[in-house]
Amino acid sequence: MEVVNISEQLKGLIEEYCFNMETLSKYLKLDIDKIELLKNGDTSFLPDDNKYTSDLLKKISFLYFSSKGDKNFKLNAFLDVLISYHNISKKTISKISGVEINKIDKFLSSNDNNISVEDKYKLAETTMSLRFLLKDIEE
Repeated sequence: MEVVNISEQLKGLIEEYCFNMETLSKYLKLDIDKIELLKNGDTSFLPDDNKYTSDLLKKISFLYFSSKGDKNFKLNAFLDVLISYHNISKKTISKISGVEINKIDKFLSSNDNNISVEDKYKLAETTMSLRFLLKDIEE
């Protein structure tokens, strides 16, 4: 287990991004004092259950990496999940978001995602809403 990496990620979430400890506690299903221990590299409280520990570390990493990286890349990836995993057509996304299909295609295929900020906003709002509503059926 890469405790240093997870500890650094927790420190980043708490210190750099001022993530609320109570929210972290609920999300990780850990008491705040245990989060503090883990943040400082102490894993002695973790059970021997590898699945539990693995799931916990994944949750921390997913949350941490959501704060990093290219925002266009993330939107592109989430939009792709709607299209490829949930089989929501570009036509449906276009009608809901008010963004023309050709602009959605341009956003999905372009390395620089060269569409207007307004269209990106509309796509982001639609993508977030649909992903939130459909999250319960993702495996």
